[in-house]
Amino acid sequence: MANDFQVFDVISINTELEEEFYKTLHKFNLEPLFTNEHRSTPIKVTDNDLRAVVNEGGAYHEPLKEFSSYLSMANDNKSYEEAVFRILYNARSFQGLMNNMKKHMKYIDSIIEERKFNTWNIVWYNKELQ
Repeated sequence: MANDFQVFDVISINTELEEEFYKTLHKFNLEPLFTNEHRSTPIKVTDNDLRAVVNEGGAYHEPLKEFSSYLSMANDNKSYEEAVFRILYNARSFQGLMNNMKKHMKYIDSIIEERKFNTWNIVWYNKELQ
């Protein structure tokens, strides 16, 4: 499998681990996050980051898996696409990318909890997350 995500600057000589990293991103259906990756600066990914994604007990494995469901919430909304791109654009390292994702998931969860009885077809915007 070729590297479909051009935004990553992988700093590793372990090609098998790098391959598993990309397979995991595909398995979790995270492609929408990388729709506008060509507009972003490279994100450095180390061996530790690769392992944290690939290993089921890894620090990034479950959050990435969970983030997949957030990506499918409103993927046909242009403003949503731009907001998702900011998650990628504001990251310089994979750890920074994960921190952005976690911050957004926490914010979305708080809004959903606050408005849980009327969440269909709603897009929320917040300057703090831009």
